[in-house]
Amino acid sequence: MSAQARYQMGSTDRSQYLQRARHNALLTLPSLMPLDGRANEAHLIEPYQGLGAMGITHLSSRMAIGLLPAGRPYMRFDLPPSVMMQMEGEVPTDVTIKLSKGEAMVQSEVEAKGWREATLMSLQQLLVAGNVVEYMTPDNQIKQYRLDQYVVQFDMMGNLRELIIEEKFLASQAPLGLKMPDGMAEGNDDEELCLYTVVVRLPNGEYSRHQEWANGTQIGATDIFSAENLPYIPLGWTKQPGENYARAKVSEHVADLRSLDALEKAGLEMAAMASRNFIMVRPGATSASVKRRLVTAINGDVVVGDPEGVELKSFDNARGAQIVDAKVHALNERLARAFLLMSGGQRNAERVTATEIERDVAELEAALGGVFSSLANTMMKRRTELLIKRMIVAEKLPDFDGMVNPTILTGLEALSRERDVARALQAAQIVQAFGEAAQDVPKLPRILGRAFVGLGFADSVNTEEEVQQIQATRAEQAQQQMMIEKLGPEAVKQVGAAGQAQGGQEE
Repeated sequence: MSAQARYQMGSTDRSQYLQRARHNALLTLPSLMPLDGRANEAHLIEPYQGLGAMGITHLSSRMAIGLLPAGRPYMRFDLPPSVMMQMEGEVPTDVTIKLSKGEAMVQSEVEAKGWREATLMSLQQLLVAGNVVEYMTPDNQIKQYRLDQYVVQFDMMGNLRELIIEEKFLASQAPLGLKMPDGMAEGNDDEELCLYTVVVRLPNGEYSRHQEWANGTQIGATDIFSAENLPYIPLGWTKQPGENYARAKVSEHVADLRSLDALEKAGLEMAAMASRNFIMVRPGATSASVKRRLVTAINGDVVVGDPEGVELKSFDNARGAQIVDAKVHALNERLARAFLLMSGGQRNAERVTATEIERDVAELEAALGGVFSSLANTMMKRRTELLIKRMIVAEKLPDFDGMVNPTILTGLEALSRERDVARALQAAQIVQAFGEAAQDVPKLPRILGRAFVGLGFADSVNTEEEVQQIQATRAEQAQQQMMIEKLGPEAVKQVGAAGQAQGGQEE
């Protein structure tokens, strides 16, 4: 069976989810999921209220900042428990510094490939449509496919079984090096092409990928990926057991959005009617000249006529307007709470306090019902693991040989670096409180090393060997100073010369 035929068969299962996604987009951001058959340049249907668009923009931005915080790493390299047991739970400072430098390399690659913008676009699709597929290109950039561009199937355990992506574009927009379909006339750049990408799971757990045109002609060879190296990541907001597609955040509040849209429309129509005023003249009550003078009269003019035959008409329904305003206000408040519009987000600053992160993360978790932490695993962890493998192959990152595990810093994990600094300050206060009796108890170089790494100065921390060398040099200098004060400079020089002479004789 051709990829086009399989795609059309899968479209039947997708139809109700796609219809719901388009309806959600009409109430929020219509450009996220255009109606069927509507060209990209066509005018989109606009809602009567802007709260839906404001809520999607605000919530997606806050979630994007939570997943990729500004001015701080979004992931951390941790040692496996087996390695920690070999080290007896103590990680040397030089190991911590190397891991911190690796985190900075990954963060630099993420910033260079524009993951923030891609994350924001994926989150908006998840909020409105509930589904999106991410593809990590060979150059580590993120490309999205909307719900109307793919069909997908999962097995009973939630593992990807089949994914078919449909891409439509003009011949003039085809990627370089792509072999054109057979029978296509040369120079016909305005012809629309339809390319299908098919990803299927094999019996051994690996995945095969191939591309073919709508006529069934395959392009190039078939690629084989392991489950860990598959560059396609299907994402969903909230998925029910046994379903291939997920439901969106907007679907949970679509009743309020639909009611608000209808009331806003009624309020606008009522306001338009109330703003219209006109003069009604009783038939035969006044002459044609008086009617003409009424039409051309300006403010303050005196018009001679029968006032009982002329009346100013206007629409007045104050009670109805009050009812509409009260209901609109209640819906606005309810939706604002659902999309976190009534609370402040994280500051876009170079350094964000731990209190702000903890407040935002707790609020996101409470409002989204755990979806925020779930996205950290399904979206960010899959991306990061694949990125790390590619960077190791490209020799942009040291090969840790499976000795480290990438941990996505979401939830309370996001506070780990700040907590290291806070604990170091607490330790310093305890040592100061007990005085000299507590000076030799803690390993101060290791505590200070973690504090400076937490502040982002990993490249400015000396290793344990360097610290020992500095301490030995300082002790030797102090011993020489004591000898100078006790014996005098000349005696010290004589002792030093005698020591050198004795060393030469021994050689």
